[in-house]
Amino acid sequence: MDKVFILSNQVFIREGIQSFLTTLPDYVLAGSSDLLEDRLPDLDSAKIDVIVLDLVGVASPTATIRGIRRGLTNARIITFCPVNSTNFAVDALDAGAAGIMTHSCLPAELRIAMGRVMQGDNYIQPDIGMEIFRELRAKDTQRSEVERLRLTVREEQVINHLMQGKTNRQIGECLSISEKTVKHHVGVLKGKFCAANRLEIVVHAQRLSL
Repeated sequence: MDKVFILSNQVFIREGIQSFLTTLPDYVLAGSSDLLEDRLPDLDSAKIDVIVLDLVGVASPTATIRGIRRGLTNARIITFCPVNSTNFAVDALDAGAAGIMTHSCLPAELRIAMGRVMQGDNYIQPDIGMEIFRELRAKDTQRSEVERLRLTVREEQVINHLMQGKTNRQIGECLSISEKTVKHHVGVLKGKFCAANRLEIVVHAQRLSL
C-alpha cells in the first residue's frame, strides 16, 4: 500500500484527510504534522510515497516544497492551494509539486490525484486547470523573452537601480562605474527593450519580473 503523509496547519484538514484515507484500500497514513513557521518534521523517505501539503498559511510555499523535495526525492507532492490564486499554483508546480488541488475539491478528486501522481503523472484539479495552463503559457513566453534579451549581469544591476528611480550618477556610485558607462548601459537597454526612455525600460522589466 502507498503511504501518505499529511502536512497542514489546519487541524480540520488534517483530520478530514486522515478520515478519508481510512476508506481507501490502497493507501495508509504514514503520519501527519503542522507546518508552523515552515518547520518541516523529520520525514523518512523510505516510508512515504505521497505528501499531501496544505499551503494555506505557509509563509514560503515554494521554499517548503523544495525543502520536501530535497529530503524526499521519490515522494510525490500534492498541494492544496488557495482557490483564486493561479500564481500560487504555478509557483508550486515550478517548485516540484506533482498535483494541484483546492479546498473546493471533492474527496473523489483527491483519490484520483493520488492515483495519477503515483503513476508518474501530474494532476491539476479540472475547475482551475485552464487558468493554470494560461498562467504557465504566459510564464513560458516571459522566460523566452528574457532569454532572447540576453541581459548581462551589469545590465540587470542597472535595471535594478533604474527601478528604484536612481539617476545615472547615483547608479554609477552604487556600481563603482562612471556616469558615462551607466549612460552607455541605459542606451543598450533601450535598444534591447525597444524603449524610448528610462521609464519604458522599467515598465518592460516589471512586466518580465526582472
